[in-house]
Amino acid sequence: MERFLEYFVPEKYVLNLGINKYDKKIGGTVSVTGVAKNETVKFHAVGLSVKEVFVNDEKADFKVEDGVLTLKKVPLGDVMVLLRYEGALNENMQGAYLSTYKYDGETEVIVATQFESHYAREAFPCIDEPGAKAIFELKLTVPESEDIVLANTPVKETKKHFKVPDGKYTIFYNDEGKKVASKYVEYVFEETPRMSTYLLAWVIGRFHGKTVKNKHGVLITTYCSLAQDIDSVDFANEIACRSLEFYDDNFGVPYPLEKLDQVALPDFEAGAMENWGLVTYRESMLLASKKATLGTKKSIALTVAHELSHQWFGDLVTMKWWDDLWLNESFASVMEYYAVDYIHPEYKIFESFFLGDCYSALFRDANDGVQSVHQDVNDPEEIATLFDGAIVYAKGARLMLMLIRLMGWENFLKGIRDYFKKYQYKNTIGDDLWEALKPYADFNPKELMHAFIDRPGYPVITSKNGDFKDYEQKRFLMNGEMKKSDWPIPEITEDMSGHYILNLSEEEFNERLDKFSELSLEEKLRLLMDRDFVTKVGLQSPVSLIQLALKFKNEDKAAVWTKISSIISNLKMYFDDDSKEEKVLKKYVLDLVSSKLDEIGLVTRKDDDENTIRLRANLLALDYYAEDMERLKKLAEMYDEDYMKMDSEVRDDILDAKIYLEPKIIDDYLEKYKEMADPEAKFDYLSAMTSVKDVKYAEKVLALLGDIETVKPQDQFYLFIFLYRNFKTREKAFLWLKENWEFVRKFSGDKSMDSYPKAISTTMRTKEELEEYRDFFSPMKNELALKRAITIGESSIQARIEQIEKEKKAVYQGLKKYFEIN
Repeated sequence: MERFLEYFVPEKYVLNLGINKYDKKIGGTVSVTGVAKNETVKFHAVGLSVKEVFVNDEKADFKVEDGVLTLKKVPLGDVMVLLRYEGALNENMQGAYLSTYKYDGETEVIVATQFESHYAREAFPCIDEPGAKAIFELKLTVPESEDIVLANTPVKETKKHFKVPDGKYTIFYNDEGKKVASKYVEYVFEETPRMSTYLLAWVIGRFHGKTVKNKHGVLITTYCSLAQDIDSVDFANEIACRSLEFYDDNFGVPYPLEKLDQVALPDFEAGAMENWGLVTYRESMLLASKKATLGTKKSIALTVAHELSHQWFGDLVTMKWWDDLWLNESFASVMEYYAVDYIHPEYKIFESFFLGDCYSALFRDANDGVQSVHQDVNDPEEIATLFDGAIVYAKGARLMLMLIRLMGWENFLKGIRDYFKKYQYKNTIGDDLWEALKPYADFNPKELMHAFIDRPGYPVITSKNGDFKDYEQKRFLMNGEMKKSDWPIPEITEDMSGHYILNLSEEEFNERLDKFSELSLEEKLRLLMDRDFVTKVGLQSPVSLIQLALKFKNEDKAAVWTKISSIISNLKMYFDDDSKEEKVLKKYVLDLVSSKLDEIGLVTRKDDDENTIRLRANLLALDYYAEDMERLKKLAEMYDEDYMKMDSEVRDDILDAKIYLEPKIIDDYLEKYKEMADPEAKFDYLSAMTSVKDVKYAEKVLALLGDIETVKPQDQFYLFIFLYRNFKTREKAFLWLKENWEFVRKFSGDKSMDSYPKAISTTMRTKEELEEYRDFFSPMKNELALKRAITIGESSIQARIEQIEKEKKAVYQGLKKYFEIN
């Protein structure tokens, strides 16, 4: 793939831009100083209209073709290139884009940016590659208004203009040739540190916020729209303050900017973005009301800690090319847990890592054709596919945890400090990190990590003598085609750090099960998680899961119950929806949870700790699946029209129970969804509406697909997948997707498109569904952004079908036998 950095090395950009959000226009001048290494120089400029180019103050010929601006006969050495251009603000949540919200009956318009991975080129001409680090001096001119204007660095000065700033530019005129305003303001920002283009950012709009200062003197301001409660930023400010302090104290290089802004955006494709000094978030990932659930606070804490660790891993030190994206994301994805564990140890946040990240990494990485953590990139379309949450984030994080535990935390930090000091404001590759860590390890980090990062998959390990000193390993694959492997593993441990599965014999498994109370929590989770996985591929019988789950009817640990829930999900795939056989499974699940639910009750108590709150949530989810009418009625009686008055920790269960028993309440839920701004409330109402079982009322939710006035584009995927997972609405939801695929493309960003084939494939389990999947998605395999997800989807569905055909009868017989005995 062509690298423009080979032709020209930028040193500094001076961006003098005008932004007209009313007519969706952006434009101005970009002055770039740097070193020309070739007489041909190229800039990325996608969807931009370049008007003039000057090289060293002399007008130059140029051409723009396929998003590339090419200059010929550029003098070698130090060069200044000035480009005048115009472009459009888009609405697909990438590049420079528009976001909206309702306030006091009016629509407020925001201008925001999302430049990662390669979308800066859609906002201004540049060398849009991570290795092309430069200093940015930004000047933004906008019509005078009540808008707050933010960028990576503080405002140095503002200048007021009483006319259009530059008569050459048409961006401040509407289509009738009239000026959009009589007064304009120019915001001049301080220079940025040396950084990559994808980290540049600005936000313009009406917000309110709160500012705090951490112990190192950094001013931290968190903003939200005027429609949101200003107090909802308090929790994020607390986490940001303490996260920066934690990283400052541990990384050896202090946070280099004087301020950090965090902005909750009403429209945002991803969860958050680590723009240096101006971190942007989806509202649900930043805002916590006074009645927010513990789960919401944990999610926000992890997201904030993740993005702020990027201020070092990614911003201060950046990968040279996208194939080393894991240098940013894998580290941030494990550091977030260390930071939150430090700030709120009572959250027991590493349990979430083991049950979430570790599980999703094992599940995704067991598919043939999955990408490796370090993945070559040979085409721009492939860049978006790198952001696989289960691999680059979750698997990479687990590998980092394995490395940290092998080295020890303090030794690891010594190497990290050396790494940051040596490479600050520079670009690196993975080997630079391994070399920095090597002096502090009694093994070779490079050799170990390359083996796991450069190739996909992981081993399933079977002991030869019972103690794993002598063992054999094979690559674990869901399709059952396992071949001998040779991953280097310094030490086989039974905690949760190693990215492998232990295939215990019945004797070995029962031996550990008999001593279950003596095992550490991590050993308990590995025992259950590994057992769950080996039954998916026939290494052990899934029938054994029936008796296994029952051994934990009186278990108190929420984390263990999360794994029991996973085991139940494994069993569910063997039963057709709404069949008489599934009714037997539901009876079994009800028997499993009843005694413990009776013990802890349905209502949150004042003395409930974090474990009890999670335990109740797990049990209620299983109880809902079992269609326990007695408890559903009790939960429905707890319903209140005032969302904030309901028991916050079981609020979603209350809403689900109410609509299960009274589906006509969907109209009230829909009105609440439209009226409320609180992101947690909106999510709860949307989730509850999509769970409706009455087909007549389900039509009202299906009608929301494509209605981006009601359900924003960023939330349409969740709406679709919730409806797809509801077997009552699955067929119509998929039909809608097939008929509206081009519409989905239009409002979805590049990184979101492969979410559809990925998510759909996890639910399909019949030959008919596989054919339907192939008929729709297979023609899209020629698109690099979708090819991998579709191919893996097909193979995973096929493997599931084969497993069901092989074990379905035995599982049902095992379940019947349980009831015969009991």
